[in-house]
Amino acid sequence: MTFRSLALKNIKENWRSYSAFFFSSLFSVAIFYIYYAFVVHPDVINGNLVAAGKVKLGLEYCLYLISIFSFIFILYSSGSFLKSRKKEFGLFSLFGMTRRQLRKLVFVENMLIGLLSTVAGIGIGILFSKLFLMGLGALLKVEEQIRFVVPLKAVSLTLIVFIGIFLVITLYITLRIGKGQIIELLQAHKQPKGELRFSKFKVIIGAISLLIGYALAATMTMMTFLLTSLPIIGFVVLGTYLLYTQLSVVILNFLKRRHKLYYKKSNMLIISQLGYKIRDNARVLFTITILSAVVMTAMGTIYVLQNMIKQQLLATPYSVAWIETADENVAQLDRAKLDELIAKHGLQISKEEQIAGLKLEQYNISYDQSNRSFGKGEQSTMIIPLSVYNENRIDGKELKLANDEAALVEIFMDNYKKRTGTVTGKVGNADVELKLVDVTVERFMNIIYDWNSMPIIVTDERYEQLLAQGDETSAFTLHGIEFSNWKSSVPMLKELRSSVSDETVGSIDYYRNIDYEEIMQSTSLTIFVGLFVCLLFFVAAGSLIYFKLFTERDEDVSMFKGLSRIGITFKEMRKVIVTQVAIIFFLPCLVGIMHALFAMLALNRLLNGSGWIYAFVVFGIYVAMQAIYFLIASRSYLHSIRKGAATAAM
Repeated sequence: MTFRSLALKNIKENWRSYSAFFFSSLFSVAIFYIYYAFVVHPDVINGNLVAAGKVKLGLEYCLYLISIFSFIFILYSSGSFLKSRKKEFGLFSLFGMTRRQLRKLVFVENMLIGLLSTVAGIGIGILFSKLFLMGLGALLKVEEQIRFVVPLKAVSLTLIVFIGIFLVITLYITLRIGKGQIIELLQAHKQPKGELRFSKFKVIIGAISLLIGYALAATMTMMTFLLTSLPIIGFVVLGTYLLYTQLSVVILNFLKRRHKLYYKKSNMLIISQLGYKIRDNARVLFTITILSAVVMTAMGTIYVLQNMIKQQLLATPYSVAWIETADENVAQLDRAKLDELIAKHGLQISKEEQIAGLKLEQYNISYDQSNRSFGKGEQSTMIIPLSVYNENRIDGKELKLANDEAALVEIFMDNYKKRTGTVTGKVGNADVELKLVDVTVERFMNIIYDWNSMPIIVTDERYEQLLAQGDETSAFTLHGIEFSNWKSSVPMLKELRSSVSDETVGSIDYYRNIDYEEIMQSTSLTIFVGLFVCLLFFVAAGSLIYFKLFTERDEDVSMFKGLSRIGITFKEMRKVIVTQVAIIFFLPCLVGIMHALFAMLALNRLLNGSGWIYAFVVFGIYVAMQAIYFLIASRSYLHSIRKGAATAAM
């Protein structure tokens, strides 16, 4: 039998263990090829695809990330797989195989797996690159579909990168083979587990680290962001590692002392074995937890930002708004030109509004509860009557004011809601002072800076008094137009933008729909590109658990055989194994969610918003995917144990 045939036979016999590693590597190769195929696409290189610049740089960063991650993943998986085969190597040595021959065998096996996964990954990447290009084309809104090509540069570089990774790692791990004595290799799986121990000092450090990390995240502000970001990561990473190596032992010892729980049915078997499984897999669980937290935080952040920005943009009521004033010094929009563009692009007006107001010049807003102020006597804003504001509020609620009171519409976040203060300024030549009793964030019209950046609401009676004090240029009208198909209005608005003079820009607002399209496109592209990398992390994390399960298969087979002799049925044993596998699978997921929750809490504090719904959507999807992976892995593992036990009994 040649080394090649022996290597193929070993791969075939150990396929259940190899499969997760193989498919994870294949997935990495496929994503790498798909990304690089777009980067070197002829239309991208030649500049025919102008919009590609929005995503090209992000894909290039992802390529480096995939390469580094793949190297670490393959190195760890290969090293762990070798440790699980010590008995097999001992038998080969016992039958006369030299250290050099053993290294050659492992080299051939690893390179075969590497070559097969790389070639298969490129093939899968070529098949799915068409779908990737279609998705990118739709998000970039290119006029013609991005043509499908198979760049030889992408194929060759993918081969070079991944064959190179496998070659370097294989050469490294082969140097570690054959250093142990034969008897040590043969009895490697029979080494006593030893007592589960923990350090009180490390337990305290781990608990305190997590608490400090969470506390810093929960109290983070924009002022402390740069100062606390790295310490938070450091404390959480340290606390997570000590959670698995130290705190887990404390928790399991606590459960063992709860005799009523511990001796109930099969709990004793589950808890006693679980301690060793967590201890032996502490590094894997730690790595997967951090990966899970990174994936959920990254996707959650992008999704939350996308939806929060979307909500803020849609809080602007109209697609187009402009000022109409008697002041001849103000350049104004030509309504006839606007109507001409609307008709040209086939748009339908669904709502049109006119709101009369007064210009409050040199205004200053000071709060009783804060030293901060706005306007500072250098800017202008708008005064509107209470009835007009209530009629045009987006939320339909009603604001109430006494005759001497005023309210402020805050255009940003509601940091100053319910604060009181004083508003001063000029209407015409008359000085005005108003008592501020409320702050609201419910807009009634688009914001046109220098005209209504901080609108002031007064009672109708007070408004009439101020109107009488002003001159002919004090009064002006805000116009707003909304389209029934407003998402299709961007081409018209861009044409409008190019047609208006620089002087007119200050009295018109047409940015909402343009900004909405650009924001949605950018964030959707980020989600689309990042999704594949996050999927890679997810698959790799699941593969590590799957792989570690099968490295401990012989131990579980021996345990099953021993327990079956004393009357434990397969049904009872299945419950023990499935429970342990479920804990190993979902523990990193749950701890990762906890980390991500505090990351989302910090994000919400920084943005002064609430994106919990969107964050929980991401968490729910991740848990659902993990559950599917668990069902597949547990079924495969149970089948393998039952088959192994049956074979050993023959």
